[in-house]
Amino acid sequence: MTQTTLYSRVLVKIGAERGKLLREAKLKALTESKNLQELAAQLRDSSYQEQIAKLSLPLTSRKLERAFNENLIETYLKIVKNSPKKAKRYLDFYLSRFEVENIKTLIKATSAELNPEQKIAKIYLSAENYLENRLVLEEASKASSIRQVVNILKNTEYVSALNLGLQSYEETGSTMRFDLLIDRAFYEQLYDGYESLPKKEKPHAHFYASIENDGFILLTLLRGKALKYDANWLRMAIPQGNFGLSMETVEALVAAADFESALKIVLESDYAEFFKRATNTEETIANAEKDFLKAMFRRAKASTIRELFNIGSALAFMMQKKVEVLNLIALSLGVEEAMKPEEIQLQLLI
Repeated sequence: MTQTTLYSRVLVKIGAERGKLLREAKLKALTESKNLQELAAQLRDSSYQEQIAKLSLPLTSRKLERAFNENLIETYLKIVKNSPKKAKRYLDFYLSRFEVENIKTLIKATSAELNPEQKIAKIYLSAENYLENRLVLEEASKASSIRQVVNILKNTEYVSALNLGLQSYEETGSTMRFDLLIDRAFYEQLYDGYESLPKKEKPHAHFYASIENDGFILLTLLRGKALKYDANWLRMAIPQGNFGLSMETVEALVAAADFESALKIVLESDYAEFFKRATNTEETIANAEKDFLKAMFRRAKASTIRELFNIGSALAFMMQKKVEVLNLIALSLGVEEAMKPEEIQLQLLI
């Protein structure tokens, strides 16, 4: 079967869904909303209306964030289900990312002693339906302790990360390390997924995979240095596979004395363009994270015509949709906080 035939069905879906994307002018108009009710009303003719209509009043940015993400999952499912088998395993990671957040949310909610109904309300079961892990996540939501959560999730791909996180939690009483360890497990799977792609598909996925993976490593190490994490702990928190980072560079970052020393190393790497000193460490890291997203978004927009009968077509559209949702989340928060339109626009990835 030819590449044209393999990708014909998903290209039809991508074309239909791309037509639903909000134009930049529409996003800027939304920043003029006086309140969240007005914002929701302006989205009445968009693809988000179905999810927004289900929200209870009064509207909050948190409720809208959930509606936007539910729409994102629904859109991802349309693309993944219609993609050829050889691309599907890699595209599945865009849905696995929601599972990662679901697991981290359950751990935090259990630590906060929320009841099962409250926990379930915080996770995205639509992603779990596709990944066929809904029953185990629902069972984990009933756990009364973090140890029970870990035990229920023992057959998932995150068991090693969860066990290490549990050990740390029982020593420190903090769930913070669960996040880093689960994220590390995810990015190791993402790297392995890239490596398992057919040779012809790899070049079309390489840019997104390398920015995602290497960006995570650099941001994690810089945050770790800013928070003065132990070097041995940082070695445990980063994935083994990487693309444009040598093992020597990674080890130098792990062993760096402080944030400034680590940043100097990064500024001499192939990723220097993403890092610019800001007024404080938090802003420097946040700006770099935003620039990584901008780079992938620019690539996605430029690939609309160039990438057709390969995995790049699906990745480009999924990145555009992800950025649109991130923009709407930032926008709704800005409207809720009564920020000026021009201030909100500065937060957007456009």
